Amino acid sequence: MDTSSFPGLSPLQCRKRSAILDGAKAVFLREGFGLATMDDVAAAAGVGKQTVYRHFKSKEALFVGLVSAMCAQVGALLASAQGEQTDGAPEVELRELGWLLARSLITPDYLRLYRAIVAEAERLPELGQVFYENGAKVVRAFAAKILRKRFDESTAALRAATFVQLVLGDAYLELSIGFAVPNVEARFAPQIDEAVAVALR
Repeated sequence: MDTSSFPGLSPLQCRKRSAILDGAKAVFLREGFGLATMDDVAAAAGVGKQTVYRHFKSKEALFVGLVSAMCAQVGALLASAQGEQTDGAPEVELRELGWLLARSLITPDYLRLYRAIVAEAERLPELGQVFYENGAKVVRAFAAKILRKRFDESTAALRAATFVQLVLGDAYLELSIGFAVPNVEARFAPQIDEAVAVALR
């Protein structure tokens, strides 16, 4: 994990927190929340269990921290890509955003994270809020920024939400439930084309 996202911590504390989140990622995504233990995370991180507890008071807090950190990574990737855009056409920028989003979220790690969030969301309602605020809401904001070149603010926000849903579509649903999807990029291509067309219609 990127240690620059831990303000207020010393460099050593940042490195340990980053190692803990990396260990948590390996353990939670392999074992699921229910079977993962803080001992497993400590071992994967190469730190003592008490060090893990100094940074995260419970397994639940650690899982929420992992979700937040992984969402932030996708957000940073999207922000970096959008920062490179200047006066591009909305069609081009939306298509690039759609592909970047799809390719990010269909990696094995992010699919496993999504499944783990869904499995625990009822028991840990904070997870849903963290995932929405740091994930879906951020992506929609990027799409809305592009769409404000063409529409007013409220219309851009509404179309941005629709855009994200159409980008992911059935292909993401099938992948997230473990259904085999052959020719993944070929499945996403028409979804992204339709998402761009609908958003700008």
